[in-house]
Amino acid sequence: MEKGLLSSIQSLLGIKKTPKSCCKDCLSLLYTVLDGEATDEEIKYLNEHVNSCSPCYQHYHIEKAVKEVIKYKVAKKEVPSDLINCIKNKLNQ
Repeated sequence: MEKGLLSSIQSLLGIKKTPKSCCKDCLSLLYTVLDGEATDEEIKYLNEHVNSCSPCYQHYHIEKAVKEVIKYKVAKKEVPSDLINCIKNKLNQ
């Protein structure tokens, strides 16, 4: 998520704390976990930190909710085969 959007969400929710240095590591790891690319150790580390750090807990759940909304809103729709063939023909010309 872009920092501007995150700042806006944090402002709306009244979150004014800036992350500590240990939180910066967790926040960078957050996207790896939410994208499903983290190791078991990374997931465990993030969960332990998030459960003990209120600002990171809030940040984690905001990011998770935004990702879920985007996933829900960006539905996969089948593309008509005629359109696919038309595009392929144009590209091959």
